[in-house]
Amino acid sequence: MVRYSMGLLVGACLVAPLGAADGLASLFDRQSHDFGNVPIGPMLRTSFTVTNTTNQNLRIVSARVSCGCVTPYVTPGVIAPGKSTTVHATMDTRRFVGAKQVTIYVLFDQPRFEEAAISVSAYGRNDISLTSDSLAFGRVRKGTSPDVSTTISFLSGSKISEAACESGYVKLAITKPTQTTSGMSYTLTAKLSPDIPVGNWFTDVWVKLEQGGNSRIRIPLTVEVEPMLMVTPGAVEFDTAEIGKPVKKPIIVKGTQPFRIVDVKGGDGVFTAVATDDEARPVHIVNVTFTPGKEGEVIKSLKIITDLKDEGQVDLRVKGTAKK
Repeated sequence: MVRYSMGLLVGACLVAPLGAADGLASLFDRQSHDFGNVPIGPMLRTSFTVTNTTNQNLRIVSARVSCGCVTPYVTPGVIAPGKSTTVHATMDTRRFVGAKQVTIYVLFDQPRFEEAAISVSAYGRNDISLTSDSLAFGRVRKGTSPDVSTTISFLSGSKISEAACESGYVKLAITKPTQTTSGMSYTLTAKLSPDIPVGNWFTDVWVKLEQGGNSRIRIPLTVEVEPMLMVTPGAVEFDTAEIGKPVKKPIIVKGTQPFRIVDVKGGDGVFTAVATDDEARPVHIVNVTFTPGKEGEVIKSLKIITDLKDEGQVDLRVKGTAKK
């Protein structure tokens, strides 16, 4: 340990300064994250992105923390100029009550030895409880508008004044407070907009309390938005077939509402696809046929086109091998 510390000191003295006055910490997208008021119990998670905006390689060695209630996760390695990596942090709210700030020290050894300091903070409150630590939608289909709820209870006299979400794709509603034997209880409901894009999304909902000072509660929100059209399986691979002999496999195309399949493009005649009927329905069976014309492997992409107005087509990867 002494030898390693001496190496850090010598390295710091020999390498010229790089970047802004606050060193390599300036390369992070932010240098702190405040979870706000949190109940005792949930695991809090956030991420910091470090982008190499210099003309030299950066290399991360490790990360350490000033308190065991936070666990950092980082993949050691080189970050080339223009590239980025992520430092993840998990905070265990069971290990503190009241205000807590923890420093994460990320150790670099290129272009110089330096520990960049970033921090996470939270205010653990044992007078708050939630029926669900997060607003987790799970998987939803594009174009739908589901909702999830959590009940926030206060053992003290705290009252909610408003709630806001950092995303415009989420609408919030709070019920009037209900008096319980130990305090007040509210139900918070988050409803997704049907316009939310496809992908994995996460954001924060902030509940503001009437009293001043440290008066915000953070509730994370997560959702995985699937396309309006989905094909199962997502790719079709045929067993080795003889030249000139067609082989058929069925697939399923699902939508959020009834639709018709109007055309299938691609395949160059080697692969074709035909729906089993032309009725409007939310689920279609489509027969994909592989008719090899020559020996070898063939990979194509079929575009299945429907009469849905928005996102009305889906791609299907097909692969086949032919022998004589």
